[in-house]
Amino acid sequence: MNNILFFGATGKLGTNWVNNLLNSKKKIIININKNKLKNKRNLIQKKLNINKPSEIIKYCKQKNVSLIINCIGLSNVDKSQKYKNLADYLNNKIPSNLCRISKKLKIPFVHISTDMLFDGAYSGKYSEKSKLKAVNNYSRTKIKAEKEIKNYSKSLIIRTNFFGFSGKKNMTITDKILFEQSKGLTTYLWKDIYFTPIYIKTLVIFLNLLIKKNKTGIYNICSNEKISKFNFGKKILENLKINFKLKANVFEKNKFVNRPKNMSLSNKKLKRLFPEKTNLLKLENQIKEFVLDYKNKYV
Repeated sequence: MNNILFFGATGKLGTNWVNNLLNSKKKIIININKNKLKNKRNLIQKKLNINKPSEIIKYCKQKNVSLIINCIGLSNVDKSQKYKNLADYLNNKIPSNLCRISKKLKIPFVHISTDMLFDGAYSGKYSEKSKLKAVNNYSRTKIKAEKEIKNYSKSLIIRTNFFGFSGKKNMTITDKILFEQSKGLTTYLWKDIYFTPIYIKTLVIFLNLLIKKNKTGIYNICSNEKISKFNFGKKILENLKINFKLKANVFEKNKFVNRPKNMSLSNKKLKRLFPEKTNLLKLENQIKEFVLDYKNKYV
């Protein structure tokens, strides 16, 4: 894939992924106003009207675009519940439209989904074939998009839940932990909600590998370990070797938008495809790399 049209380039995942692709000398076209990212020879910053498919199709043909990637989405569960039309637009309509554009151009389409697609009643890890069931509006909009996108034979849907660090906007769980600890606050994390988080750098590695192999369908990209939000936070802070204020609490439906208590994904399909890379999927290794990267940047 030489010319890639990338949507959602200034988000947490988008920024990391675009910079990685640029370092590999891929030619990237990002749908954004100019001067948002550092200028590089293989980066084109072009504002396209996402509501005008014909304009995007015409531009893709002019630039010989061979892949469209979508990282646009409203990941805040509470905002998705409050602003339902906005959530449907960002999480469903935009990716569905981009998939249709890809189909017309007969080129691959990559879409980033979520791990919040199930009711959480299952105690194990959800596979790519597990039955979907929405428990909130965020889940509902993401499921609607998946149903549309999976019908296109050249689409790749990624289910994941990543962590990293990059400030206060659109915080991942580690952003929240580090921000609160830096302010001397006590961090409260749920001990009864489980997930399989993956470090954003590791996620990008596997995204690139799947694209390189021209893979389609649905893939879970996640760590091996099912872990509670609280225990994950504890591991992060213990590895940082700092004094911390951390307390466990339980999820209460009357205080928050409903969430599944188990969002853990199975990465068996991914490991079968890349058996030589399985060591990267150990959460302990990812946390160590995260801590090293954080210290190199901020300490």
